[in-house]
Amino acid sequence: MKADNEMSVKDYFLLPKTPRPDLKRRIAVLDQVFSKYIRLRDADSRGYCRCITCGRSEPWKEMDAGHFVSRDRKAVRWDERNVHAQCPHCNRFRAGMQFLHGRQIDCLHGRGTADMLMQISRARIKVSLFEVEHHIVAFREKTKKLLENH
Repeated sequence: MKADNEMSVKDYFLLPKTPRPDLKRRIAVLDQVFSKYIRLRDADSRGYCRCITCGRSEPWKEMDAGHFVSRDRKAVRWDERNVHAQCPHCNRFRAGMQFLHGRQIDCLHGRGTADMLMQISRARIKVSLFEVEHHIVAFREKTKKLLENH
């Protein structure tokens, strides 16, 4: 007879799979690196960004990296066309103003880009630790180049 805290092999494999803790931590690092890159990318020579949806101008450190398609859609979470500097008010309290954000994406990246991002976002993907590490290195390098040019 097994104890109450023991689990059968069958029960173990029926447990929901959770990401490894190191993957979760590295994704959090990638999110920070990516956010800094996006805000610096969208900043002018004085270090100010214009909100993609309302046009408000603030220092890049006070802006958010606003996602057109939600961050939970990993297929486009770190896609540069999906994320732009956005004031905290629009991003957090006005639900990202998705419609206006999409229109601006089409103006910046070409007609149909917002629809394409929506299509891509429907893909269910698993992100590997290798992929996350690759993105961290790439976006740190891009950020470094932007800081050298500002």
